[in-house]
Amino acid sequence: MIGLGLRLVVSGGREAITRLIILAIAVGLGVGLLLTAVAATNAVSTWNGRHAWFWTGTEWVPPGPATSAAPLWWHPGSDTFNGQTISRFDVAATGASSPVPPGITRDPAPGQYYASPALAALLRSTPASQLADRYPGHLAGMIGEAGLPSPSSLVIVVGRTPAQLASTPGSVQVTSISTTAPSSLGGRTVNPHGLPYMPADMGIPASGTDLILSVVALAILAPVLIFIATATRLSAARREERFAAMRLSGATRRQVSLLAAVESTTAAVAGVVAGFGIFFGLRVPVSGIPFIGQPFFPNELSLSLPEVLAIAIGVPAAAAVAARLALHRVHISPLGVARRQTPKPPRAWRVLPLLLGLAELGFWAVHGHPASIPGQIQAFVSSFALIIVGLFIAGPWVTMATAMAMARWTSRPGTLIAARSLADDPWAAFRAVSGLVLALLVATVATVAIGTQNAKNLTRFGSAAESNMLTAQVSVSSQMANVSGPGMVGKGVSAPGPAAPAASLTARLNRIPGVRGALVVRADPGLTIPGRFHGLGVQQFGINGGGGITPGGSVHHGGSVHHGGSVTPVPAGVVSCAQLATVPALGRCPGGATAVAFPSDGFNGPLANIDATAITWPAASVPVARLGTLGVDAVDVATNGTTSAVEQARTVLENAHAYPAVTSPSTIGDIVAKDNSTDNAYQQLANVVILISLLIAGCTLAAGIAAGLADRKRPFSLLRLTGARLTTLRHVVALEGAVPLLSVAAIAIGTGFGAAAMYASEAQQHAMVAPGLAYYLLTAGGIIVSLGIIAATFPLLARITGPEVARND
Repeated sequence: MIGLGLRLVVSGGREAITRLIILAIAVGLGVGLLLTAVAATNAVSTWNGRHAWFWTGTEWVPPGPATSAAPLWWHPGSDTFNGQTISRFDVAATGASSPVPPGITRDPAPGQYYASPALAALLRSTPASQLADRYPGHLAGMIGEAGLPSPSSLVIVVGRTPAQLASTPGSVQVTSISTTAPSSLGGRTVNPHGLPYMPADMGIPASGTDLILSVVALAILAPVLIFIATATRLSAARREERFAAMRLSGATRRQVSLLAAVESTTAAVAGVVAGFGIFFGLRVPVSGIPFIGQPFFPNELSLSLPEVLAIAIGVPAAAAVAARLALHRVHISPLGVARRQTPKPPRAWRVLPLLLGLAELGFWAVHGHPASIPGQIQAFVSSFALIIVGLFIAGPWVTMATAMAMARWTSRPGTLIAARSLADDPWAAFRAVSGLVLALLVATVATVAIGTQNAKNLTRFGSAAESNMLTAQVSVSSQMANVSGPGMVGKGVSAPGPAAPAASLTARLNRIPGVRGALVVRADPGLTIPGRFHGLGVQQFGINGGGGITPGGSVHHGGSVHHGGSVTPVPAGVVSCAQLATVPALGRCPGGATAVAFPSDGFNGPLANIDATAITWPAASVPVARLGTLGVDAVDVATNGTTSAVEQARTVLENAHAYPAVTSPSTIGDIVAKDNSTDNAYQQLANVVILISLLIAGCTLAAGIAAGLADRKRPFSLLRLTGARLTTLRHVVALEGAVPLLSVAAIAIGTGFGAAAMYASEAQQHAMVAPGLAYYLLTAGGIIVSLGIIAATFPLLARITGPEVARND
C-alpha cells in the first residue's frame, strides 16, 4: 500500500502533482520559520552567555578558584562614543600563566590593546583626538567572535603594567575569567571582595532571558505551528472525496488511512527538506536583525541535534496523524453510500478557559505576585498561556455565534450561504484567521506593557543646552557612594580630585572648537543645599529612584516615606560665578555673588530630571582666592552638541588621570540611553515578535482561504450553473473570511487590553498607559492587509467555478 500511495502521489494527474507541490511549499515555509524561531531563541542564550566575562572581578559573580596561576590585574570600565557604549577592560598580567579574556590569544602587553572589529573600524575612521587618543599604545590584534556578544559590539582590552593598575581605584586581581553571567541582580552579592561594578553592556539576567524565550515560545512558535497544521489540511475535502470513492471500490478503512498518511507524509517530508533549505538561506539576513537591540553572529543561529530530529521527524509524523484524523468524517454505510458527518456545534463552555486565564491574572493583581523571579515568570506566563489557549478554544464558538446572529438578521442569499457555511464548520473558519488573532493579542499586550514601563521609567532629555552638557563626575557623596549603576564603581570611589590640575584642564577644554564653557564643581565638605530648594531633596536619584511627593504630602525617596514633608539636604560643592556664566544651562548666580553652592553629585544625583536653566543657586561664602585650593567633585563642559566637540572633550577628560571619573564622562543623552537600554531591547523584541507574527498570520490566512476554495470548487461551480452570480460567490467568500476575523479579533484586542491593564497594575505597579498612534495604525493595517488577502482570491474564484468544474470526478 505504501508503494501504491507513492504512485498515486506522483501519477495522480496534474491535480495530484499541484496539490503535492503546494503542500510541500506551504509546509516548507512553515518549517523554515519554525527552525528560524528555534534558532533565534538559541542565539539569545549564546549572545547573553558571551557577556559573562564582562562581569569578571565584580561582586555579582563568584571569585575565581584558588589556583597556582599568576593573577591578572583587572580594571573594568565603560566608554562612550557618539551614543554608543564601549566596553573597556584595562589588564596587567603578572606572569605567563595569568588568565586571558576570550577572543584573544594572550594578554596585551603595556602599550598594546586588542579591539573588536567594529571598534577597530571606528578607530580607523575617526580622528584620533576624538577616540583613539583615549587608549594608550597601538592595536595588537582583533578580539575574536568568542569574546564578542555581537558583530556590532564595541570592546577593547588595554594592556597596562601591574604597578599602574595596583594604584588605580576600581582594580582587582583575578585568577580566572568569569564564564557565567549573574542569574539576577537582586539580593546579596556573592563576592565580598569584588568590585561594585555592573558592565554598561551587561546582557540580560537569566530571568530576563527566560522571559524572552517564553515570549518567543508563546508569540512565534504557536502561530508557526498553526500555519503548519493549516498547510497540511490543504485540499482536505477533495482528498476525502477520493478516499470515499476508494472505499466504495472495496478498499478497507485501514488501507485508505494508510494511503492518506503516505500522501501527507510525502508532502511533509518534501516540505521539511525545503524548510531546512529556507532556514539556511535565512540565517544570514535574520542574524542581522537587531532581535534584542543587537544583531547576532550567523553561527549563533544554531540548532541542537535533538531539535533537528524533533522537527525532522515530528512534522511528517504530525502530518500523518492529521491525515488519519481528518478521515474520521468519511463514513461508508453497509450499502456503500458515502456520506459526510456534520461536526457537532461548539458549546458555550469553550469560553471558560479564557475567563479562567483572566481570572488567574486578576488573582495576582488583587493578592500580589510571588516574591521570587522564577515564581513571577511561572505565574504570569501560565496566566498568559491560559489566555492564549482559551482564546483558541473559544474562537470556534464565537465564530458560530456570530454566524447565527448574522443569519437571523439578514435575508440576502450570499449572507445566508456564508452564515450557514460558518455555522456548519466554525473550526475551519476560525483556523484560517487564528494566526492573525494571536498576533493582535500579542501586539496589544506587548505594546501596552512596554508603553506603561516607559511611562513608569520616564526620563527626560532636558533642554537642548542641558543635553549637550558633558559631565565628568569625579566623586560621589555618601548618599550615592553605595549606588552601582551600569558602568559605575560605587563604593570606594568618592574622594574629590586634587585642586591644582583643574586650571590647566579647563584651559585645554576651552580651546576645543565647539566647547562654550567649563564649570569645575569644587568640594566643600559639610556644605549642603536645603532639600526643598527646587525639590532637589525629593528627587535625588531621579524619577527612576522613586522620587516624588504623594497627594497627601508625604515624600517618597528611594522607596522610603518621610512623613510631615521632611526631605534630605543635598550635599553641595562650590562653583565660580565667572565659570557658571559660561554654562547658562546649569543656572545662574544671584547678583553680587562670586561663588554659589551647587549639587556635588550633579546629573548622577539631584539634577537628574531637573531643568537647572532657571535656577538661581544660593550664594556661598567662599572667597575667590580659596576656590582654587579646593578639591574637585565634577567637571561640566558645555558644548554645541556636535560629535567633534563632545568626543574631543570626552577624550581630554578621560586622559586627565588626576580625575578618574565614577563613570565615563557622559551627556544627558548618554545617561538616558544607558538607563533605557533594557526597555529599548524589550521594545525591539516586541516589534520583531509583532512583525513576525503578522507575517505568519498572513501566510496562515492565505493558506486557509486557498484551502477553502480548493475544497469547494464543485459546490461553487454548481451554484453558478443554477444561476448564482459571481458577485454573490465573492460576497460569500468575503464574509466567510471577514466575519471570524473581525469578531474574534475584537475579542482578542479587548482581552489584550484587559490582561495588560491587570499586568500593569500588579507587576508594573503603574496605571495602564494607552498605546500610541503607531499601535492603532499597525492593528488597522494588519486587518486591512488580511481583508486584502481575502479579496485577492476573487480572481481565482472566477477561474475555478466555471461549468467544466462541475463534472463527475
